[in-house]
Amino acid sequence: MGWKTFNDRIALVLVLLIPVLWIVNTWIQMPGEVLGATIASWTLVLQYYFRKKPDTGGSK
Repeated sequence: MGWKTFNDRIALVLVLLIPVLWIVNTWIQMPGEVLGATIASWTLVLQYYFRKKPDTGGSK
């Protein structure tokens, strides 16, 4: 996986930052809506990057 675009870099930050927010939630309680939104965002980013069809190098 290459980090060629700005969107790739944003996704990397989100994948690392959201679990940190979940850990911080043990000390600073956040509303359930915030946690739900982070779960949804994290899931969407992971699905986008890990369900991509690998590039085979040619189109047929």
